[in-house]
Amino acid sequence: MLTIKTLDDAFDNWDALLTLVHDAFSYMNDRIDPPSSVHLLDKGTLTEKAAQETVLIAYKNQKLIGCCFIKEMGEKNYLGKMAVDPDLQGTGVGEELLKAVVEKSKNAGKSVLELESRVELTEVHSFFRRFGFVQTAETAHEGYNRPTSITMQLEL
Repeated sequence: MLTIKTLDDAFDNWDALLTLVHDAFSYMNDRIDPPSSVHLLDKGTLTEKAAQETVLIAYKNQKLIGCCFIKEMGEKNYLGKMAVDPDLQGTGVGEELLKAVVEKSKNAGKSVLELESRVELTEVHSFFRRFGFVQTAETAHEGYNRPTSITMQLEL
């Protein structure tokens, strides 16, 4: 059974959370340029990020299998670092996490849910489009003269 809950002060499995995020993002290592900011995450930066944002975690049979970070930005929430165990991608875990983020955002009175995705990750764009997200912008990382990311938004 899948359980999704908000990470709380009792959480003490930072190594597993860091491993989950690194493993879930590893498929893009040779696909995106510049490299993912996930490489900047270690146990310390992850705990700092979690202290500043809301973290949803997904468990199945008491095993950590998914997570995402939600950052409040005025009228909108920003969805970041959504990660699902690579062995369970495509099984609905990401969909359930996204539903929980949308519900939490609506309950907080947010009008928009926003995310960014690398231009190369077309399957990620397709996943979010299925739930009503639309592309609203393209951006370039510092030092790049071409779009490297797209911004997508969902009106809540």
